[in-house]
Amino acid sequence: MKRILFCLVAALFATAAFAQEGGRHRHRPREFNPEENAIRRTNRLHEAVQLDSLQFQAVYIMYLSDAMTMQDSINARRERAERMREEGIRPQRRRPTEEQMQAERELREARREAHREQMQQILTEEQYERYLQYEEEENRRRAEGGPRRRGGNRGEHRAPRE
Repeated sequence: MKRILFCLVAALFATAAFAQEGGRHRHRPREFNPEENAIRRTNRLHEAVQLDSLQFQAVYIMYLSDAMTMQDSINARRERAERMREEGIRPQRRRPTEEQMQAERELREARREAHREQMQQILTEEQYERYLQYEEEENRRRAEGGPRRRGGNRGEHRAPRE
């Protein structure tokens, strides 16, 4: 009887240790690869609007440029945080002011508009209409937490706001 109880307790501890091991890697920052990101985005757009080879190349270059800019931003943030850690300062996330948030919104909207203008130059009218539908669907999917996200809908675990 004691042996059975001991085996059960040992099995529980082993299971708990195994589960903890898997959780350690979950919070590592994901590595961002600009080329893979650009290829994935271009392929998804190709499925939606049927790009020809020249359009595919142009869209790929545009997405690669966006991804390289994002990579530069990620690297700058990581370097700044690392410098702060080396100086003994704990990097903290501060809530931006309303003016900073407004400036970010305006910058995002300007980038989005420039992106749409580039797409309009690359795509035919029919393709551009399908692109706008595709973009709308992607935005809706992102807002809902869509099927590409793991773990169900966003905010599902949180209490509703009042």
